[in-house]
Amino acid sequence: MLNLEVIRIALILVMMCYASYSDLRFREVSDKLWIVFGFIGAIITTYDFAVAGLSNYTFLGLISIGLGAATFFGLYYARLYGGADAKALTTISLIMPIYWPAAAIHPFTAIFAFMNGLLISAALPMGFAIYNIIRMIKGDKIFDGLEHEPISRKALACFLGTLCKDVKTKKFWIPMESVLDGKRRFSFNIFIDVEPQVEGDKAWLTPGIPLLVFITGGFVVSVFYGDLLGVIFKNLLSF
Repeated sequence: MLNLEVIRIALILVMMCYASYSDLRFREVSDKLWIVFGFIGAIITTYDFAVAGLSNYTFLGLISIGLGAATFFGLYYARLYGGADAKALTTISLIMPIYWPAAAIHPFTAIFAFMNGLLISAALPMGFAIYNIIRMIKGDKIFDGLEHEPISRKALACFLGTLCKDVKTKKFWIPMESVLDGKRRFSFNIFIDVEPQVEGDKAWLTPGIPLLVFITGGFVVSVFYGDLLGVIFKNLLSF
């Protein structure tokens, strides 16, 4: 007989892999996915709580679901990511509210899957920085037309994206610049639903890689290792 924990992990992996594919391919995920898996998760978790009774496990599980939903939808209403991300993380909380991996300082599954995903996504800026440095070394004038921008903003741009040609053909890439008073300016906006307009065929762009992809990776890391950020803090505090 399959362990309930294994069933939960399998359900989340199937859900998140499909959601990641759908988001990458179409930039949208049907709400039916969250409804179906959320309903299954609610049944499993309700059964689990009923068996556990009024225990620490049940108490922590309810905290995980409540705290997770409040945090995840709070970030969505602050426009820091999309609705699908909030729904995915809340559904993960419903399916598997509590999990103690090999390395963790708390058992809240969706929270450390989310934090792990953010840490994994940090590899993207480093990749862009290396790529842009290589381009400059080769003599590419990636700041042509943006010479008036201060060095600090140019450095930030190097971590967030790169200069692209034929911008109209770049599907799911987001402009990092706009025209102000007749001059091209970098436009760094943390709000996901604000996209500046660009003119011409050349512009600085950043790829709109769905956060769901990183959350999926973060969950996989959680299952096989644990809470990366928690372990980092724990090690820092131990010095």
